[in-house]
Amino acid sequence: MATSSLVRLCIYVPGTFYCNPFKPFLNAVAGSSYGIAYGHFRRDHSDPLNVWLHVGCLFLQIFGNFALLDCLDRTLGTRSVAPFTAAAWALALGRTPSPPSVRAFTIALLAVASRGCAALAPSESYAWLMLLTGPLELTCYWLYLPDHNLKRPGAPWFCAALAARTAFCLFLRDHVGLLGVAPAVGAAGVVALLMVGSLVRSRNNLPLVSQFGSLLWIPALLLDQPWVYFLSLSFMGAGLQGVAHEITRQKGTLNQLTDAGYELAHTSFFPVLTLQSLHHSSFGPYPATVKALGTHGDARSRRALGLRD
Repeated sequence: MATSSLVRLCIYVPGTFYCNPFKPFLNAVAGSSYGIAYGHFRRDHSDPLNVWLHVGCLFLQIFGNFALLDCLDRTLGTRSVAPFTAAAWALALGRTPSPPSVRAFTIALLAVASRGCAALAPSESYAWLMLLTGPLELTCYWLYLPDHNLKRPGAPWFCAALAARTAFCLFLRDHVGLLGVAPAVGAAGVVALLMVGSLVRSRNNLPLVSQFGSLLWIPALLLDQPWVYFLSLSFMGAGLQGVAHEITRQKGTLNQLTDAGYELAHTSFFPVLTLQSLHHSSFGPYPATVKALGTHGDARSRRALGLRD
């Protein structure tokens, strides 16, 4: 139990589908195999629309991931955290038994992201970016309302909520750093909040941080810490994946997994899992992945890869 809690802290506190310098190594030690992870993924992502929507989420999360790492590099006065993370992640994903074209595209995507996100998401402009992501954030909360015994409202309520959110964001943008606390104190408070939210489960069997993480733009402005906003994009991307499942009526994967090792593999291999599912829809199961699954996986996962017991 203690080991599972520690692994989940390492998954959710730094951003669910984000990578950091340590995550590939943790996944190699505590995560499940790629074959099992792909069986879980394909089981719940066979609808082409669902997969394409996940591709959009993938780009949002990689953008936020490397913008966050760039903030860390600036804070530390280095230029090594983002490139090292990209290299370690690319090495881990490049060794998976997935199609060569999928691996090549994934590695190219990480290389471009590690060099380009700093220019696309300068920390000085983060307050403007959060205005653009407002509709996406509210779409996530539209998904979560039934978990709190609330009905999903119609378009007029959505528009009113978006107007209120925009007005509040503009107010905070004009009062950046309103709390006036030391950066280290503010960062410690955010991390403590994320740790608690990572260990408490919501009704949909996901950590509570998955639901409130998209709101991290508020402490980002109150503390004037851009990295907090870029971290929030991880939780927003995960929420939008849930919206994709809702639209296509396929079950989400992460909230079905009950083993921390499965969760770690799912969130570590996500770029290759998503792109291979696109490949699978066009060309069928990839033999090396099927072989990697072997005799493992649940019945639905095995059927998704064309196996019959």
